[in-house]
Amino acid sequence: MIEEERGAVVIREAIGADVPALTELIAQWGYPAQPAVVAARLQRVTGETDAVLVAVAASGVVGWVHVGLYSTLATDNAAQVLGLVVDTSKRRQSIGRQLMESAEAWARERGCHALYLRTRLSRRGAHAFYKRLGYRQIKTSLTFVREL
Repeated sequence: MIEEERGAVVIREAIGADVPALTELIAQWGYPAQPAVVAARLQRVTGETDAVLVAVAASGVVGWVHVGLYSTLATDNAAQVLGLVVDTSKRRQSIGRQLMESAEAWARERGCHALYLRTRLSRRGAHAFYKRLGYRQIKTSLTFVREL
């Protein structure tokens, strides 16, 4: 547990009551959405293969990490961080570190040998953060999408 002002930050799985805070944090991350949409997504992504873990302080939810199993034909059992956000006013307080440690523990509990993550080239602060945690860059790639 880490200290946050006069209270402690606790990591736990996200619940429906967290949707308003998750919605705000998702907007800070650059992906605004309506609370009803976030609620539906939370219900869809949580379960046996994915988890959304939240950092909760006395002031409420101050960060989240989405981690999921990363199953491919070419790799052994692994997991992937699908999103990580800490409230802009709470950064540099080890909350992101604790969220990542919790994601790593979640992956280990499921027999994963590695935890992958992706980050935009423009998020240089995130790159430095992940390197400080011991992550290493293994490739640079392009992401393509085709709307269906």
